[in-house]
Amino acid sequence: MNRLILLICLSFIVISAKAEEPVLKPEMKGGVIKGIVMDNAMDIPVEYATVSVYNMADSSLIDGTITDEKGAFELAKMKPGKYFVEITFIGYNKAIVRNIPIDRNRNLADLKIVNLRQASEALNEVVVTSERAPVQYQIDKKVIPVSRQITAASGTAVDVLENVPSVSVDIEGNVSLRGNSNFTVLVDGKPSILDASDILQQMPASVIENIEIITNPSAKYDPEGTAGIINIITKKNSEKGLNGVANLSMGSQENRSGDILINYRKKKWNWNLGLDYSNRQFEGTTKTENRTIYEGVTSSVLSDGEAKMKRLGYGIRTGFDFDINDKNTISFGFRYGNRDMERGSVLDYQEFDSTDPERILYDSEDLWEKEMTFVNSNFSYTRKFSGKGHQLASQVTYSHRGSGDEQSTNELFDASGNQTSGKIATEDGPGTRWEIRSDYTLPLGKDAKFELGYQGQIRSSEADTKQEDYNVVSKQYEPQPLYSHDVTYDQQVHGLYTTYASKIGKFGYQLGFRSEYTNREIDFKDESEVFTIKRWDFFPTIHTQMDLGSDNQIMASYTRRIQRPRGYWLEPFVTWTDAYNVRQGNPDLNPEYIDSYELAYSKRFGDQSVTFETYYKVTHNKIESVRYPWEEQGNVMKSTSVNVGNDYSLGMEATINLSFGKWFKNDLIGNFYHYKEEGDFTITNSSDEDIYKDFSTKSYNWGLRNNSTIIFDPKTRVQFTANYQSETNWAQGKRKGFFTTSAALKRDFMKRRLSATFQVRDIFGTAKHETLYEGDNFYNFSRFSHKSPTFNLKLSFKINNYKMKRERGSEGGVDVEEFEM
Repeated sequence: MNRLILLICLSFIVISAKAEEPVLKPEMKGGVIKGIVMDNAMDIPVEYATVSVYNMADSSLIDGTITDEKGAFELAKMKPGKYFVEITFIGYNKAIVRNIPIDRNRNLADLKIVNLRQASEALNEVVVTSERAPVQYQIDKKVIPVSRQITAASGTAVDVLENVPSVSVDIEGNVSLRGNSNFTVLVDGKPSILDASDILQQMPASVIENIEIITNPSAKYDPEGTAGIINIITKKNSEKGLNGVANLSMGSQENRSGDILINYRKKKWNWNLGLDYSNRQFEGTTKTENRTIYEGVTSSVLSDGEAKMKRLGYGIRTGFDFDINDKNTISFGFRYGNRDMERGSVLDYQEFDSTDPERILYDSEDLWEKEMTFVNSNFSYTRKFSGKGHQLASQVTYSHRGSGDEQSTNELFDASGNQTSGKIATEDGPGTRWEIRSDYTLPLGKDAKFELGYQGQIRSSEADTKQEDYNVVSKQYEPQPLYSHDVTYDQQVHGLYTTYASKIGKFGYQLGFRSEYTNREIDFKDESEVFTIKRWDFFPTIHTQMDLGSDNQIMASYTRRIQRPRGYWLEPFVTWTDAYNVRQGNPDLNPEYIDSYELAYSKRFGDQSVTFETYYKVTHNKIESVRYPWEEQGNVMKSTSVNVGNDYSLGMEATINLSFGKWFKNDLIGNFYHYKEEGDFTITNSSDEDIYKDFSTKSYNWGLRNNSTIIFDPKTRVQFTANYQSETNWAQGKRKGFFTTSAALKRDFMKRRLSATFQVRDIFGTAKHETLYEGDNFYNFSRFSHKSPTFNLKLSFKINNYKMKRERGSEGGVDVEEFEM
């Protein structure tokens, strides 16, 4: 297999180094007009924009084309003369570039960047004060500008996602994509060694430019993650010279953070440096009630008290881009960071059972800590060939996670303050990930293109777990070999993909196919067991888009995806998580396979827009964490992961964006879906008997979010958000519904170089996280309430924020500019 990887990599290198430039045919004479169309606000390419060229003398139409996925276009065979180009796309003002000459001395007119502005922007003003479009819909993703979410300005990516379509966030910061927590997170399109939740929790909102939500990724993307992909696009600056931005945030409960990003561009070089630091804390109260029934005896454990969570992180990132020439570009990026997480509680306990109603009172002190360093670096090389969009792009990414010391301490004390028991569980072990990918793109005529690529992932990690129990006689902690283990994980995934995209009139489509080979090995050293998987998987994708005219757009897609079991789901041994809960992995887990269908319709009415998305998703081999009383100890719950069966989700998501003049904007997002799960599992009791358990459920779920922005003047605005998530049922329990509100005031100073944002989150203290699990022989209830409301003040300062050199005007909602040779 290593020889196969080497052969593929060498093949792409040979193509890059030796590919011959296409020879222009003799008939390919005349001038060329080309350029790139970009969204002015989001600084992203606009795909499928219509480009028309007219004669300046009589405004007669000469030729036309559409932009590719990079926003690029090219019109050839232009006769000598003077022309103007008109560019249009749904939801944008028309852009016109006038006075484009083609003659013997100037047979190439490169318009470079042509910016399209959202139709609602006030172009005659020096300062654009209107909001960016809340969502831009592309053929395979949704793009959300972070600048709109001022109530999340001082938070993390999780806080931004609270007001994003298709995403829901509970009060503890757990993110789900259309009700599913198994999704992939990328940063600038690149993977990370960190878990999805860790990336979102430690990424400051102030360094994020856009967030891409890809619920039905094409075959070009890694198919890992049942719910799809969240791609975080970090801030960059392409303006010449030195510029940057610095942010400082201070808040209640000792929350504070700061970051700075510096960018320097000169000629062919672009260099950036960023630093960030955050200290986020959450305080609240917690209450639990647990009952288990074993051999006719009901044991009850009640607790309540104070809890506190803390996340401390810092990082440095740097990188550069270098244009070797007009056909060869290299780039390098590096990020180093540290994260230190802590979760602690001081609880009062009551314990009793049905044979003796007298309650035993004691206290507990719990502390969970995890500290880890990480490194992420990437190198990429792009080779362009003759012909628009004809290129080979290769990239190598390396990620390393430090030992990741994780320790959980649980101690119990009687009414006199004497320690009666205690457990200390530790886990550490480094992890490494390599990714190698090459993507070849070949345009086939004006409206079609072919893509071919390879992606290889090589992961390895180690988990060394240990446990010590408190001895009340010696008053010392003693090692427990039964619960101490050493496991190594090695996994290689090699994928080949191909896509073909084309356009027939106003109908665009993309067909894709991907095949992957997985080689996974888990070495359980304590018992000399090795669990191996070698398997091929196949993933077809279909994406379509149709422009219905009059700002109407419809999109439909189908994709197949996979969710491979995570490492700790496979650990075949018992691990204590606290005094009343243990978990055990299942090395025989099969991956989940997902068939996902989507249909979306978008309509724009001037400054207003409405979008409806329907989706249907089927998950095969559904992996669930099931729980039941552990027979070895009557009042202890055991959880394990099992392939229970299949689940089905059918829903509709609606987004309504309203604009009342230039002073009031309102975004309303609603999601309603029906969830059904059909499955079962078996457990083996102490008598070595298999007991069948049904694991089926169905429920209707809905959520509603509203984001209102009032613009008092070009420098002052207020935003208010409200979010409600309904109760959600599971096969073994439910999560109760919750409601939360936030508000923010933003004011600009010093000609918009300095801005201040004051935020209030959970204004009315309504956000509570309540979960309930129950079965034949158990009942578990827990509730956590944040200390609220919380307050925060963020200051942001722009460094050398250069203005664009081109002067623009507006004529009846049309952007106009003069061509410059």
